[in-house]
Formats: sequence, C-alpha cells, structure tokens
Amino acid sequence: MALLEVNEVSVRFGGLQALDGVTIDVDEGQVTGLIGPNGAGKTTLFNVITGLQPPNTGSVIVAGTDITLSKPHRRARLGVGRTFQRLETFGSLSARDNVLVAAEMRRGWSSESFDPGALADELIERVGLSAVANEIVDTLPTGTARLVEVARALASKPKVLLLDEPSSGLNETETHALGAMLRELAADGLAVLLVEHDMSFVMGACDHIHVLDFGRVIAAGTPGDVQANRDVRAAYLGSDDGDGAGEEAARAAGAEPDLPVISVAEAARPLHTAAPDGQGAIELRGVRAGYGTIDVLHSVDLHVAPGQVFALLGPNGAGKSTTLKVASGQISPSAGTVLIHGHDVTDSSADALARDGVCLVPEGRGIFPNLTVTENLRMATYTGTPFKVVQERAFERFPRLKERRKQVAGTLSGGEQQMLAMARALATDPKVLLLDELSMGLAPLIVEELYEVVKKIAESDVSILIVEQFAHEVLGVADVAAIMLHGRIEFTGEPKEVGAALDRAYLGGSVSD
Repeated sequence: MALLEVNEVSVRFGGLQALDGVTIDVDEGQVTGLIGPNGAGKTTLFNVITGLQPPNTGSVIVAGTDITLSKPHRRARLGVGRTFQRLETFGSLSARDNVLVAAEMRRGWSSESFDPGALADELIERVGLSAVANEIVDTLPTGTARLVEVARALASKPKVLLLDEPSSGLNETETHALGAMLRELAADGLAVLLVEHDMSFVMGACDHIHVLDFGRVIAAGTPGDVQANRDVRAAYLGSDDGDGAGEEAARAAGAEPDLPVISVAEAARPLHTAAPDGQGAIELRGVRAGYGTIDVLHSVDLHVAPGQVFALLGPNGAGKSTTLKVASGQISPSAGTVLIHGHDVTDSSADALARDGVCLVPEGRGIFPNLTVTENLRMATYTGTPFKVVQERAFERFPRLKERRKQVAGTLSGGEQQMLAMARALATDPKVLLLDELSMGLAPLIVEELYEVVKKIAESDVSILIVEQFAHEVLGVADVAAIMLHGRIEFTGEPKEVGAALDRAYLGGSVSD
C-alpha cells in the first residue's frame, strides 16, 4: 500500500520549471530511493511533501489524507518526518536531548500515553548512538550528528520518513549499518523516501527507485532496472550518440553498448595509475581535505601535465569540487602537498594563486548578476590586464557576448552566463584553468559549443583540469581522465578506458565487481 502519493506536482520559480508533473508513490514497508543529477528537483520535491514549498499544481496524499494545503506542523502530526541536507540539529544540546525534545513535543499533541525519556533512549540505541548519547552535538562528527537527526525524526513516530543525504559524512561501516537500520524500519511498517548521492548505498538499501532529471520523472523501478535504463545513464553521464568513447570502450570490453558496464577487469591500465614522469602543471600528492570534522578527500594523488586536458569524473558527492577548491587555494589541505608547475603552493591563498595564473570557473558560474556584461568583464582587470585587451579577448572567443555587452548578466541565458564566466577567466591569460561542471543545466548544443572553446584553449598551451558529472561530453576533448569515488581517485587512464568504467561508477558506486 502506498503511504505517500505525490500526484502530478509542478513547481515553477519565475522562468524555472523546478518540477514538472511529478508523480511518485512510496509504499509501506519499503525503502524508496529518489535520485538524479544536481538541480533535478529532489529537494524541491521534499519541500513540497513537507509543506515548505507550495506546488503550483498537483496533490500530496499521506495514508489516504490529502495534505496538499496543510501547514508543515500539521503534516508532521499526520505522520510525515524528515531530515535535511544541511544539518538542523540543536548544536548546544546532547544527542539524547535532541531526541528528547522531539519526544516531548510529540507527547504534547499526541493522544498516546508514553514516557518521552524512555522513547529517546530506545531511539538512541536503535540508531547506534548509545556511546555518544550525552555528548554535545556540535562536538560530534557530522556523520554522527546526521544519525542524531534521524533519531529525532523517528521520535515523532512518522508513517513516512524522508531522508535527505543521510549517509553524508559516514564511513563505509556506518553507511552499511544505516542501510540495515532503514530496512528494519521499513519492515516495521514505515515508508522511507531516501535522497542520496552514494549510489552503492542507494542500490543496496532501496527496494524501488524514482529518477528525476530537470524536474521530471525519467525512470522508476528496481535498482537493476534503473542501472540498465538508457535515460538514467544519459542523465548522469551525458548523451552518447553511439560514437562516444564510453560506447566504443564498452564494445571493446565485450559488453553490449545498451547495457551498463560493470567491470573494468579488461581495461589496459590498473587502478591508481602512477603519475607520469616529469613536472606537472598541477600536482596533488597525498592530499586530505574536507569541511570541519568531515574528511572529503582521502590521500588524493593527481597529476596534470603541462598543456594537458585532464577530466576528473565521478558521481555527486565524490569530492570533485573539493579537489578544485584545494587546487585553487580556497581550501587548505589537512595533509599532503599541492604543486603548480613544480612550486609548492599548499599554503598559498586563492588570490595569490589567481595572480600567478591559476583561474577557477566555479560551479554556478560566479558572475555578478546585477552588473552588465561589460561591467563583469571589467572585474577581470584586477591582474593588471588592460580593459581593452580583456574585451577583445572575450568578444573574439564569444561573439555573442559583444551583442549582449550592455545587458545585465542575470538576464542572460544559462549558456550565455557560462560564456561570460569563461570569458572573464580567460581574459586574465591563465596558465592553469580549472572548470567546475561546465555543462550543468545547459542544452546539449550549448555544451558542445563551450567544449569547442575548451579545445581551442588547450591548443594555446593552457593546462586544464575539468570536473564534470556529464562525462561523455568531456571525454571527447580530454587527454587523460580519472574517476573519483568517495574522495579517492579509483581509476586513471585514456578517455576510452575510463569510458568503459563509468556506468558502474555512477550507478553502482564502484569501478569493479
């Protein structure tokens, strides 16, 4: 029986269609996955279900009751519980007191008679937090604090539990234990809806999976069905027209091109390919880095040769953007060394590296939306390049920007905004260019146009490190590619070799059986 029914839900933010006629069911006794690339609409759907975002059209039904117009607190009392992608715990309270707060609140509105303290203790034990029950949450590792949030959500005794990235910050053992716990909760009659980027966790924990892309459900079925679905693979890897590196490599490995490749046993290069000889344009040696108490990168070794295009690929949450932040000086590693053209820059600031020729085009473009195109380009003169030269270089590479030079940047199309971000970066004549998710949210024709520019940049002896989720687009321009999973470089090789390992990496969480 479906405890949660989402019917034809649509949400529009101005000109952005965040959700478009989404229909999903979450059955009693099952763990249901909700996956999709960045910007697919997963968190927006969670917000619709929990009442934080009203839909433009559609309905939400829980256990037969239409809650589409209900306030968030009313939904909670009707059986909807959730956790958040960003932690929402009471940091100054202990783990047990966080759960006790929810239990006490439930006693205030519930007709049931129960001991809130006993319920809190039961839930603390159930999620494996007994050893840290009296520790202040702000002192706990983020992964452990996420379990506190799960226990607190369970204190309201929900019928439907929505979990947003619950395994983030957990190690492999903790993630396995979380999956087992979710299956136990479902077996007790709970309906669990899980948003998660760790594909090995999703495929192992879920009975059924819905896949969103650009606000639409593009696939639904068992983990095996989803892994084999062409549209899902295209959403995560980008389109492959049949002549791409991934499909050619699949044929070379003896696999049917329309089925997921699940092994790289026949690939020519071993895992953790040794760095090439010679000085690199960008080198990371044994780098560990993260945020607060979370280690995101684990002993990463990466070598980009001078004049080389290096594609760093991997699913959401793998650590790709963190790698770029380390290379650009935005994050200092907790261990290891960063070198640019042989010089140790481990402790250098981002502005010092930018002045020395390291340029980052961040995810989300990083333009100034309230300034015109011309004013955005003027910001690139901080390195001393004359404004006239900046404009000439920008308009030569991107003629469309000349036509839009007086237009406010925030009103440009997504592709034009990405062109502006690249034009501003290239106007500084960088030696090293770092590109983060160049294709995100853009139409295929625009992506193709941008990568043509990348090809031309590479020919001018600029070393380029590209982070991409949509892999097939970048493999056509890369000299070398690598797959990152769980903060580690798991496979490095020529683009065709890497293409053979991608399906399993993105939709199974590993590059080998």
